[in-house]
Amino acid sequence: MGEKAITSVSQALRDMLAEALLDNPPLIEATDKVLLASPSDMPHDRHTRLCVFLYRIYEHALSRAEAMHIQGPLGFVLSYLIVPVGPDATHCQDILGRVLRALHEHAILQVPEAGGELQVTALRHPLEEAAQLWRALDTPYQCGLCYEVRIVKVGD
Repeated sequence: MGEKAITSVSQALRDMLAEALLDNPPLIEATDKVLLASPSDMPHDRHTRLCVFLYRIYEHALSRAEAMHIQGPLGFVLSYLIVPVGPDATHCQDILGRVLRALHEHAILQVPEAGGELQVTALRHPLEEAAQLWRALDTPYQCGLCYEVRIVKVGD
C-alpha cells in the first residue's frame, strides 16, 4: 500500500467495467473506450465511451482517531462519477444498465495495493448536488452514476 493505491483502485474499477461492457453483446468497441477521465474531456464523435471520473477523495471518519493510536495506513473513500458519452442516448442508457448490473455483481473489488477487499456502493446525490458537480465540470448535465469505493488504505 502506498502512493499507488488510488491509481490501483481506479484501474481495477475501469478494468472491471470494461470487461462487463465487452460481455455478449458488447456495448463498447474495445477496452480503450473506458477511460479514467472527466466527461468534460470527451470528444463528441461517433464513438461511445464510458468515463470513470474520480471527483472526490476524503478520509474515512474513523481513520484519524485510529491513526492517533495505531501506526499504519490511513483509510480513504473515493467517489466516482461514471458517465457514458456518445451520439446515441438509447445506447448510453443500455451502458448505464450494464454498469449498474456489473457494480451490483462486483460490490467488492479486490485491490491488494489498496488494502485488499474494497466495498463499492451507490451514492444517492440530491439533484442539486449532482447539478453542482456538473457546473464544476463546466459541462451540461448528463445522466450518470455516482459510486464510492471504501476503505482504500494509503500508507505503509
